[in-house]
Amino acid sequence: MDPVVRRKIPACVRSLLTDIAPREEEHFSDWPETDSDSITTKDGIALPKRGTSEHLLTPADGTKGGTTDGNASLVKPCGLCLAKPSCYTCPRCNFLYCGLACYRSQNHSSCSEEFYKESVLQELKSQGATDEEGKRKMHDILLRLRQSAGSEGGMENVLRNLGGDENGVTEQDAHALELLSRLAEIQSGGDEKSHEVREILAKLGDIEDGSDEEEADLAEKLAGLDIDSLSEEELWSLLSVQEREKFERLVKEGGIGGMVVLWSPWWERHEKDAKALIEELQSGNHDVKEVSHSKVQSDKTPRSSIPPISAKIPPLHKLSSNPSPLVRYSLINALYGYTFSLCLFNGDFSEVLLEFCQAVLVISEGLGGGRVFNSVQEALDAGIRAVSAGGHFDPEDPLAPFRAVAAVAHVLTGESREDSEGYSLSALSQLRSALSKAKASVPKEDERTRRMYFQAGKKCEFFQSWVKENPKALRSLAGCVWTDYERREGERTALEGEKKRLEGGREKSRGKGALIEEME
Repeated sequence: MDPVVRRKIPACVRSLLTDIAPREEEHFSDWPETDSDSITTKDGIALPKRGTSEHLLTPADGTKGGTTDGNASLVKPCGLCLAKPSCYTCPRCNFLYCGLACYRSQNHSSCSEEFYKESVLQELKSQGATDEEGKRKMHDILLRLRQSAGSEGGMENVLRNLGGDENGVTEQDAHALELLSRLAEIQSGGDEKSHEVREILAKLGDIEDGSDEEEADLAEKLAGLDIDSLSEEELWSLLSVQEREKFERLVKEGGIGGMVVLWSPWWERHEKDAKALIEELQSGNHDVKEVSHSKVQSDKTPRSSIPPISAKIPPLHKLSSNPSPLVRYSLINALYGYTFSLCLFNGDFSEVLLEFCQAVLVISEGLGGGRVFNSVQEALDAGIRAVSAGGHFDPEDPLAPFRAVAAVAHVLTGESREDSEGYSLSALSQLRSALSKAKASVPKEDERTRRMYFQAGKKCEFFQSWVKENPKALRSLAGCVWTDYERREGERTALEGEKKRLEGGREKSRGKGALIEEME
């Protein structure tokens, strides 16, 4: 029988399986009377009558009191330590020993370990037999209860008569036991695959799911608690032993990663004409002959997931009268650090704001260190190198730095032909807001870190002004990044093909070498 549904049986019925105490009406006076003088066991040890002064045990040599004519004791010493007198005899090898320490000693291990092994095996066998016997008893009890229910007016009356009203027999308990008894009746008839059996199992499953009172639900434990204010140790203490073991098993086996929903970047959402727009962006470079369909998606990402654009973006002429033409390359480097870091934190950095901002400034040397770039390739190469140098490279996901290049191209392309700068403004707005919050959370004593966040936020504001007033240059820049991505993708594919070819050549050479050795 399913152990899960067995738990639904009321305690008054469950006790029928486990209560092995003698009934009150049974008296020990029915036992046969023994000899008044002594009781002799099969081992030959005489147990004297109570109240006598006779010795309980007789020494092996037949002497009384263990002495002869007042001389020293004739008790033999322990055969293992040779220091203490022996008190016991090993049941396997008849070796005399003084106590448990000598019995478990290295000199006696071959015998004691074998004894423990046999004991464990015997216990396992008896446990299996006990389980089978328990199942048979349960089956018989359920059948008898069903017969009694027919004569006593229902299962609820039977339970009440068995255990009394103080056990709190509910209508749900009676219904569950009614289903179990009917299931036992069907099984006794040999028809275990009928349609009714499936219906009974389904109903029992619904009862189990609806009222599992033995294990408190985790949501109920956390109800009314301020989880954000609790430490990791306090949260861990709220879990039961089974929940802790399950969590540790998921972490050890890597299954916990499957419980985290993978974030879908909002910048990959484009209108229907996005493919044509990207083809147009790449048409100026003759090295690109086709567009990869894998990097163009027209999913249904909700508009609300796109970060809002800053309300106040100052005009560019108020920030700089003659901006450098190299600003565009610093913009690419800043967007690379932003997109890679956002994907690294699975799209949510609300709980790790400082870590996110620190990662952005480490990966984007233009924001964090004020470095100036002279080309698209240089700006992207600097970001890819900084990923490894900053300790953010994941060996299990080696393509993440290359996906960030495609992410920058997506952001620069925009949502549609009419709104090519919208994604860039949204990305810079979210990064600017995050840097401002990070600056506010840093203590005033750490002036260096606060100033670093402030300067990076000002650079984002400058990039916003430049993007808003240079939509055509932004579209051209997007085409250059797509071209660079296609070049990197082609080089990576060629390297993988060359690697496979070399590995295949090594396998062939190994086979030839083995053949030559065999012929020799």
